[in-house]
Amino acid sequence: MSDHETARSKERIVYLEVCRIIAVFCIMYQHTGGRGAEAWKYTESTLVYVTSMISKIISNIGVPLFWMVSGALLLSKKESWKKVYGKRIPRFVSVLLLFSMIRYFYLCIVNGSDGHVGEFVWRFYTQNIFLPYWFLYEYLGILLVLPFLRKMLQGLTEQEERILFVLVIGWNVLNDISNAFLGVGFVLDLHFQNAISYVILGYLMEHCQVLRQSGKNGFRICIGQVVLAIAVLYSWGSGQRGLEELGSLIMVLAIAVYYLNRCMSENAIWNNRALRHFVLWCGSNVFGLYLIEDYLRNLTAFIWEWCAPYISAVPACGVWLLVVFLLGNVLVSGVRRLPVLRNLL
Repeated sequence: MSDHETARSKERIVYLEVCRIIAVFCIMYQHTGGRGAEAWKYTESTLVYVTSMISKIISNIGVPLFWMVSGALLLSKKESWKKVYGKRIPRFVSVLLLFSMIRYFYLCIVNGSDGHVGEFVWRFYTQNIFLPYWFLYEYLGILLVLPFLRKMLQGLTEQEERILFVLVIGWNVLNDISNAFLGVGFVLDLHFQNAISYVILGYLMEHCQVLRQSGKNGFRICIGQVVLAIAVLYSWGSGQRGLEELGSLIMVLAIAVYYLNRCMSENAIWNNRALRHFVLWCGSNVFGLYLIEDYLRNLTAFIWEWCAPYISAVPACGVWLLVVFLLGNVLVSGVRRLPVLRNLL
């Protein structure tokens, strides 16, 4: 590999890890309820309403960014079926089972109830142990079809990649418009399952040459996309309508943030070795942080209670989540040194 290719590889790692970090912050914020993400529902303060609503809109890109990073990394690999079905899937099933068991025992302790194997098995099967773990079940489904997706996407020409990108974005936009104004989905049933859509988009963002091009025009277009998407979603959400009804704008927002991260990776700031190391370290802990962040938020909720009266709900929520993030990184980094968990997290 040439020096240029090596540098490009390092840049890619950095901005993908930044995307992961943004994603886990967004997901944590989504889980803060009335202390942050839903504060706009319970306040008479204009400042709290505006900051909470805008933050809520932006935080919707958390899971999409995770899917896109997964698509960018996984779909480009050359792996045998044996590795996917013999290593990746068993590893992920082990993570899902282990942390579901931990959560079930935790709930039994909190609720003062006795645990039963039969109840655990049923709740595990029906995804009814811990709601945020729905992502793990869906990710497992992605892994099951990963070899097929690779076969489909790795053989595409540049033109076919562009067409697929337009199809994914275009159908979602048209479907939202049709639902909003006509009350029914778009007439052509080209539905792309949500997670698959983002996984495909992540791959295309890395391999379609047009989407890889950076420059002032692309940067400005993405800034415009961010402003427009937030403005429309703010207006829509203020009318007490669900933001998920305009999922295509969340998609546009996620793509723009992904692209902007890649553009920013060219900034000289990333030449700072200590900063790069810190970002890569945090990025490597993100998955573990996602698994335990609920426990840490509950333990440190007093931080929000202390800060909110002085700096208002959303800034207090930011301070609180920053503490959770830093504490979680230290904890996960330590746990990952344990022999059993080293290969799981």
